[in-house]
Amino acid sequence: MSRDNAAVVGVGIRKVTLLGHPVLRATARRLKPEEVRSADVQRLVREMAVTMEEYDGVGIAGNQCGEGLAVFVMGLPKGTKRHPDGIELTVVFNPVIKPLGDETQEDWEGCLSAPDLRGRVRRHLAVELCGLGLDGKAFKRVYEGFPARVVQHETDHLNGLVYLDRMDGLKTLAYMSEMGRRA
Repeated sequence: MSRDNAAVVGVGIRKVTLLGHPVLRATARRLKPEEVRSADVQRLVREMAVTMEEYDGVGIAGNQCGEGLAVFVMGLPKGTKRHPDGIELTVVFNPVIKPLGDETQEDWEGCLSAPDLRGRVRRHLAVELCGLGLDGKAFKRVYEGFPARVVQHETDHLNGLVYLDRMDGLKTLAYMSEMGRRA
């Protein structure tokens, strides 16, 4: 849903919660299937999707929208520089991830809750994701590469972690404006 469509259907853009707000460090509350299907929660995920797009994100967690609920949204159109294959718009409630294999990769990450910063984080290359979908039904999917990184990043949010906690020291932490000058 685009920002222009948001006004038509009455979906608001939320302010992204910034690092330092206690909701980002709390463990999010898991939802029951009937809660997932409620009008309030369905509206929340629509607002999360519009907010993610407005802030040019690839994923956003419930606590980044000020809600301590175990839900994240991820998506990216095909043909983008970040991931040319794109990521299908996906809503996940109560995510649980399981690494598939021991292979990891260090790469750059950023976060809407710590704007303009980037740092290198080691993540598993493939994960199995279990959770509830938008309909409240359980599902299981495998993600590899960049989408697996997004799943791990967003699931961390719901456990009170940010990517800075996963960095091996802060030597790679950089402002995007400085990174652009050196590229």
